[in-house]
Amino acid sequence: MLRPMARMVPTSGPRSGCSSGERRLYDRLRAALPESVLVVHGARWVGPGEPSPDGQCSFLVADPERGALLLDVFDSGLSYDPHSDRWRTPAAGPLADDPTTTLDRAAEGMATLLGHQPASPGSRPLVGWALVVPDAFVGERGLAAQAPGARIVDRVGLDALAARIDALFEHWRGCRPARGNASPRWWWRALEELFVAPREVRVRLRDRIDADRAEMLALSAQQTAVLELLARMRRVTVYGPAGTGKTVLALTKARMLARQGLRVLLTCYNKALGHYLRDETADEPLITALHFHELCWQLADLDARQVELPQGHAARRRFFDLDLPRELIAVAPRVVATSPFDAVVVDEAQDFLPVWWTALDAVCRDRARAIRYLFYDDGQCLRDHPAKVPGAEEAVQLQTNWRNTRAIHTWLGRAEPRVRDTPCASPQGVPVQVERATSDLAATLRRILHELIDRGGLRPEDIVILTGRSPAKSRVAALQQPVGPAVVSADGGPGVVRLSSVQAFKGLEAPVVILTELDHHPRALPLFYVGASRAMNHLIVLDDALPPGRGE
Repeated sequence: MLRPMARMVPTSGPRSGCSSGERRLYDRLRAALPESVLVVHGARWVGPGEPSPDGQCSFLVADPERGALLLDVFDSGLSYDPHSDRWRTPAAGPLADDPTTTLDRAAEGMATLLGHQPASPGSRPLVGWALVVPDAFVGERGLAAQAPGARIVDRVGLDALAARIDALFEHWRGCRPARGNASPRWWWRALEELFVAPREVRVRLRDRIDADRAEMLALSAQQTAVLELLARMRRVTVYGPAGTGKTVLALTKARMLARQGLRVLLTCYNKALGHYLRDETADEPLITALHFHELCWQLADLDARQVELPQGHAARRRFFDLDLPRELIAVAPRVVATSPFDAVVVDEAQDFLPVWWTALDAVCRDRARAIRYLFYDDGQCLRDHPAKVPGAEEAVQLQTNWRNTRAIHTWLGRAEPRVRDTPCASPQGVPVQVERATSDLAATLRRILHELIDRGGLRPEDIVILTGRSPAKSRVAALQQPVGPAVVSADGGPGVVRLSSVQAFKGLEAPVVILTELDHHPRALPLFYVGASRAMNHLIVLDDALPPGRGE
């Protein structure tokens, strides 16, 4: 059976123009080290400034548990004259700079660079260094006081490279140990962003939107910092406007907790979002992903008890807001006795009521110490009287919009002040399109869908029509099918343009959103913000969706 090899950058082999010693060391490192280790040939980085300048080295060897080593290779050998305090090589003669000082400063710079993590202030990983002389015998005394044998890899060390790397990590652990109480992996994503992420494959959408939306499939540095903070605290509340990645983080954190062997409850307010979370975590047996009311209904076994929904809006509102969570509280002792949760992750926390938090705590193994992470945006709360989110006064803030193009983001800022204060990291994109909502809605939609599908090359399933009404009461639902080049349906699916209410689509997103029928709605402005922010690449607004004096 072949032994797993180290993860190499570049993966295809040593960089062009390197020396024979570097090529030999590249192959030896790949063969000798385990797959958990990252090896970067020809590593270069920009430091955060003095006293941590830019740096480079022949090889960077990084172990997520132990730290990093910087290796510089000297093919023809290396010598030091203590009288003149000069270093020289047989091939190049005297060296202008002391290689030990250069490596030491580079190691300090790398440790400082990786230490610039908001989630772990004051912490830094172990970063050491070594001189590599692949064809020389050096021995324990080394070459100089600042270059003892413990900091050199010679021909003997090259022949037993795995053990030599272990010894280097052990040496530097005694000389320059990691600092701070953060997890040993907190700096790993920062290192990957420096040397790996720019080389990952990019995923594009279609045609013109593809080119505008090209984006890395990786967490941002800000999101990574929040994840690391969550790893060190049992209860954290995270605030972020639309598009800042709250749902992505909630999903990622739920998976991380489950892979630690914890039983995780992942929940939200919106039914459609709950189904999305359930589908995304279907491969994780330790995650239960349900929207809150479905959770209450299932755990309280209301189907078996033949409970029916009450009639009338007020009675049904009371049932969902108060009666269902109380049913969950009533059966909580049975849940805790049979299959309690170790952690709760909540998306859309701004929509939850106080009694809901009591119900969620009640189904945890240890309600006082259960892990609980909440993600919210009070600007997306559609309740008339929103409740306070626990921990909101000390919430960690996400700030960068990663979902919407800058064109959509800027346009949204005219209607929602908090968006104006949020930076956007996406491409510029195409301008927001405002259309008249004429009496002939079918003709308007036929023209728009023809432009998007027949001329623009988009798939019908890339497009969502969002309305301020329920789909059944929307004027769109009454149109004769198909509408131009596509069928419009509340069911969605391949080859179908989806029709949804804004409320039901909250927490989700689509490449193209057509927003309509918000006129005369009592909460038109928050609905407009929620609906328009669902568009990733292109937003089309019929003027019956524009709040008075906004967004034009």
